[in-house]
Amino acid sequence: MLSEGEDAPAVSLPAYVDGERRAIDLDEYLGEGIVVLAFYPADFNPACTMQASDLGDLDLFTMQKDVSVFGISPDSTYSHEAFAERYSLHVPLLSDREGDAAAAYDVALETETGERLVQRAVFVVDHRGTVQYAWATDDLEADIDVAPVKQAVGDIGGDDTAIERYRVGHDHYVEGREAFTEAMAEYEDREWMDARSGFEAAEPAFTTAADHFDTAVRFAETDDFETVVDRTEEKADTLSHAAKWLADSADAFASGRGKQGSEYRDDAERLLDAASDLSEPPDPDAFALTDNGVELGESAVVHPTEDDGYDWQADDADAVDTDLGLDDAALDDAVAGEDAAYDDASDQSDAVDGDLEMDVKAVDDADMDSGAGRSSVEGDTVEGDLEMDLDAVEDAADGDESDADARADSRSGSAEAPAESTVTGDEGEAPGGQDEGVDGAESDGEDDVEELDLVDPTEVDDEEDDDDDGRADWDIPGR
Repeated sequence: MLSEGEDAPAVSLPAYVDGERRAIDLDEYLGEGIVVLAFYPADFNPACTMQASDLGDLDLFTMQKDVSVFGISPDSTYSHEAFAERYSLHVPLLSDREGDAAAAYDVALETETGERLVQRAVFVVDHRGTVQYAWATDDLEADIDVAPVKQAVGDIGGDDTAIERYRVGHDHYVEGREAFTEAMAEYEDREWMDARSGFEAAEPAFTTAADHFDTAVRFAETDDFETVVDRTEEKADTLSHAAKWLADSADAFASGRGKQGSEYRDDAERLLDAASDLSEPPDPDAFALTDNGVELGESAVVHPTEDDGYDWQADDADAVDTDLGLDDAALDDAVAGEDAAYDDASDQSDAVDGDLEMDVKAVDDADMDSGAGRSSVEGDTVEGDLEMDLDAVEDAADGDESDADARADSRSGSAEAPAESTVTGDEGEAPGGQDEGVDGAESDGEDDVEELDLVDPTEVDDEEDDDDDGRADWDIPGR
């Protein structure tokens, strides 16, 4: 078994992780954070019950930042998949089919019958890649004792690592601060879209900074330094949420949703007030690592308080501007005016559902101006049909009929056509001097367009059959 104080070897193995299969290279984890390696003989081994697996006790470590947990056995990733689903395991399961990892950590086991197995073993590796806790047993049914593992994880610390993580977090904080300051200026000038983009850039920068500050707190061993970093994490996290609300506020104002934008702004201002009570994160150069721990420079002062034992303050020359610099009453009045104008504009039209909106009076006035002396039909519009001047249509129809008669006369080149043509048929002449059509339909009035009726030359009276001269009066199309 690999002993405590030795460097943990890095191996690369196929694994089943979060519902998928992929390769895991431990070299990417060792030396970055705390790593817990749990070797076990096989999936569904005798230590597992119908309800739980002892590996499930290690799941709690996966919820801690900077702690990575891996289970390792000779089984395939397909067996790991069934094992993980059966016991609802979230621990990544590595497949050591060739025994490379078991050999590297010296936990390979061979039974009296020559069967190759793996010991039950647990290794806790610190952020420097050094084994801080090691345990192994040949008893394949033994359970993993989580208590000493938890103790070993909790004891791991290092001010040097804490300072390094703080430095990375501070770089992200400065990035977020610059984007946030520019966005605040755009917001005050009511340049909503630019402000939204700036706040959207600041939010992830502050979030990443808060994560690194949290890691620094995790590894810090000097109390004063831990206090400073803890307050710094709180400020970065507060500004991250404020940037989110301000981005939503700017977006609402840009979209004409003034009331909603004001509500988002009010939520953000409460967070900004809380952030203003927290000092700005000191420059990483303000901390010096000594044999006695981290020594704070003059720019960071920590002193006892009655509430939580410590408080601190720093030189805030480059602090984030948490004052919106807005006249809230003036902005609210402007927003209310914009909303009222929007509502009035939406209610002024006499629109019919599904039809185009129009000012009916304006259309009538335009008709009167353009058609002086010409009558127009008002209010007789059928929904879905076009409005038209019926007199104009009738005049146009009369003109077309006259043109048609003129063209007919020029083509015939014969005697003058009669003014009226009386159609003789079964019904006879219509009373009142009005002709009936072929189907017996009467015309609607004096001004209606006269319909051209065609006579079938085969339907005549017997007397006309004997009168050859009468055939000359027939009006036969095409002749």
